[in-house]
Amino acid sequence: MKKQSFIILALFLFFILNPQTTVEARWRSSKKPKHVIFLIHGIAGNKTHFGYMAKALARTLNKKDPSRRYIVRSIEYDTGNNDKTPYDFAKDVDLQIKRITASAKFKKDDKISLIMHSQGGLIGSIWVFQSLMNTPGYSTPETIAHLDSFITLGTPFWGAKTAQWGSEIKNLTSQIGVDIPLPFGKNELEQMAFGSDTIFDFRMAMIDPQYQKHIDYLKQNVKFLNVVGVANLLNPLGIFVSGTGQYEDDGAVPLASARFNFLYTQSIKSKYSSGDVTTLEKIKKIDIAPYVIVNAMHRSPLPELENFAGIAQIPEDCIKNESCRHPAFSYLWNTLLGNPVQQLDDNLGDFKTFLLDINIRVASENKYSCKDLKVEFFKLDGSPLNNSNIEISKFFELYSHGKNDSKKYPNHCRFYAMGSIKKTLESRTEAVLIKISGENLKTRFIEMQVKEGYSSFVDINLLSQVGRKDKGGARNEKK
Repeated sequence: MKKQSFIILALFLFFILNPQTTVEARWRSSKKPKHVIFLIHGIAGNKTHFGYMAKALARTLNKKDPSRRYIVRSIEYDTGNNDKTPYDFAKDVDLQIKRITASAKFKKDDKISLIMHSQGGLIGSIWVFQSLMNTPGYSTPETIAHLDSFITLGTPFWGAKTAQWGSEIKNLTSQIGVDIPLPFGKNELEQMAFGSDTIFDFRMAMIDPQYQKHIDYLKQNVKFLNVVGVANLLNPLGIFVSGTGQYEDDGAVPLASARFNFLYTQSIKSKYSSGDVTTLEKIKKIDIAPYVIVNAMHRSPLPELENFAGIAQIPEDCIKNESCRHPAFSYLWNTLLGNPVQQLDDNLGDFKTFLLDINIRVASENKYSCKDLKVEFFKLDGSPLNNSNIEISKFFELYSHGKNDSKKYPNHCRFYAMGSIKKTLESRTEAVLIKISGENLKTRFIEMQVKEGYSSFVDINLLSQVGRKDKGGARNEKK
């Protein structure tokens, strides 16, 4: 009798001290098909940055769909490590996902989904794409065959001003020899800054024909959703952050960066005459991820209070009420259940901002730096942007433009510029003429569309000018 009591006590203590083992044993023994949802946090984050999401989602999903067993798992990685890149983090995430998907208990009809906050969306994107391509160090296409939903919350796909600022602080403290214990890694900050090599690689993965079969697979088999935050509470700071009266940012990520879909034009020519023009007809659009905009902060100090929602911080009352006040929660569980998702709040504001992201490939034997190149913006007819509906790089707007040299690709130079569309003139063309020039290089012009809440990407090359110095203004060269 004492022996039996001892065994019962030992088992009781084992399960109490290892609650996750209890949960896993339960769903592994279940005969229902499983759906495992992984939560991936952002920079300087951990699983607590999702608030009560794990409990609230598990309860709601199992209640709404009793035919399947839902389990929500948090993944943590080594954010803050100066030596690691988002690709390293994606490999760390992969190891944790493999522990479940590689199990013999994981069946063909079982599913996995990803919900990612901030940098977590970049890490999840890398993991999915590298696994789909069967890259060593990641999972395989067989694992991606289980992927059901891919949901991001405030992910800076195309860069963030806060990462730009944080990266500069990191570099400054390093130069002056001051060791400030910041929770951000050097590489992860650099790769989330505008014009980074990681961002360029993301763009190329979407527009390079060699990857088209992978993109088509994802579009046909995975439910995507970008949840984009705008913090109305911070509207008084809009002029400094968005350049407008509306705060078109969640406090860390601009609206145009958190939306994966983008406009682009690419022209990599082996020969052209100086003054060459790439016209509007060349513009294409990537349209893979539906999006919704919510009134929420990137991270809130008081997430339980009404009007102080953190975009990924689910409050406690959502555990018992799937229709709770959190602006993003219903979008999450409806997407996971395959229900149609539509924008619920149409009164969030009249958005105006956009992002221009320009990659210039200099075809020259000489080493070129960004400071050797010049990027100018005009109306389509070559006249100044004054008195038009488009404003670019406004005076009071912090980090509204910049440039940097690629570390990965020789003679690649990246420019970015934030802008807004005023919508005051009755007849307007929401496009700009971009003049790109450099000493002893053949000037090129690009007609590029801009759109509220979107990013526009330009990928273009410049060839050497042979025999004479390149001169000429916007108006006469375009003609």
